[in-house]
Amino acid sequence: MLAGTVTSPSLVTRVARRAALAASCMALLAAVVASAVGALLLVRAEDRRLREAGLVLVVELGTEPLSPARVQANVQHEHEEVQHAGIRFAVASIDGALVAGDAHLSRPPVGECGTDAPSQVRACSVASANGLVVTASALQALETPVFMLAALVASALAALVTGLWSRPVARGAIAPLTRLRARVAAIDVETSAAADLGPAERVVEVDELRTAMALLIERLARALEQAQSFAANAAHELRTPLTAVSAELELLSEAHAPSPTQTAAPPAESNLSTIQAKLGELHVLVDRLLILAAPKSILTQPHEIVSLRDVVEDVVRGLPTDERERVELTEADALVRGDAVLLSTMFANGLGNALKFGHRARVSLTLGAGRARLDIRDDGPGLDASLRERVFEPFFRDDRARRDRVPGHGLGLALIRHVAESHGGTARFIGEAPGACLSIDLPELVR
Repeated sequence: MLAGTVTSPSLVTRVARRAALAASCMALLAAVVASAVGALLLVRAEDRRLREAGLVLVVELGTEPLSPARVQANVQHEHEEVQHAGIRFAVASIDGALVAGDAHLSRPPVGECGTDAPSQVRACSVASANGLVVTASALQALETPVFMLAALVASALAALVTGLWSRPVARGAIAPLTRLRARVAAIDVETSAAADLGPAERVVEVDELRTAMALLIERLARALEQAQSFAANAAHELRTPLTAVSAELELLSEAHAPSPTQTAAPPAESNLSTIQAKLGELHVLVDRLLILAAPKSILTQPHEIVSLRDVVEDVVRGLPTDERERVELTEADALVRGDAVLLSTMFANGLGNALKFGHRARVSLTLGAGRARLDIRDDGPGLDASLRERVFEPFFRDDRARRDRVPGHGLGLALIRHVAESHGGTARFIGEAPGACLSIDLPELVR
């Protein structure tokens, strides 16, 4: 993962969160609706109870006119009967004058029920046959807070259960996508044309994505093959005229060679030497392009057992005397499996890079855990940490190299990493002060 990037939640986490949110919202909505319906049913049940209590008193009052004392006696008797139920009565005439009972009770219109807001008393009124109106009332229990608490608890419980349950469900649902991702991650870039994305998952969206990715991989493989073929063919085509021009220059150089009596080379000879040097650089560039154009899978065929110490000594032995004296060699050795020519080219580029930017180069070889690590250190200006990866990009040259007109094409380090990876290893710059340290790690052959 790149430093500084924001970690995004996985698809499983996103599904689990949204499922939990949806479940909690639905539970809250269901609890609110159930609470509202329950409260309404409770009110209706209470109204029915009050009406029935009022009708019982109406029956006791009878149909004949009664004196206030008689009405008061009936109300008092009924109060004693329903005292346990918390019901209170008030009896009034048809014109609203109180005859008996509790004078503080609210009296809704005949045949209706209502709640006195300040006292939260529920009352229902029924008419009797003798011209009286009976009002039965009781304190209304406030169940709304209980219902709201139940709604919140239900919502929280639903969110918790759904959150725990939805993760394995979501993980199982996206399993086909996870398997497809694993197959794509396992694709080798060098052999992407033969990429195996596995059988169809029988999930419409995943299978459509699989088909689209297979077509994309096929197009990318074809484009990569064409690019590699073009680079290799171009390099091969350049080799022939370069070889011919080099031969012609050799003949011209011999024809214009100074005689034993001449004390200085003629101008033509000097110009020919400059052209030959430029042609040598072109030969090196073409050879590097050929190596970079070759897929890593075929660079190490056939395999050989190669001594890294022999590779290092052969490369140093081929240097000019003044450069050879600037190199300090390792005494260790390690055997690796690969191509001796490619490994020599890789080390020669690394050593040349160190001598190009530094005055002295020190080569060390360390072994451990089945790996051979070849470090090439120089005492030059060093390399910024921000450029330690970019310098391995083909044709990349930093501002210092351009400013100081350091010779090169920006392909040496790219070639080093390409060859190292084709041999199962790595190449990178590690922290070093002063100077720079190119570290090449290769799998050691067990002896």
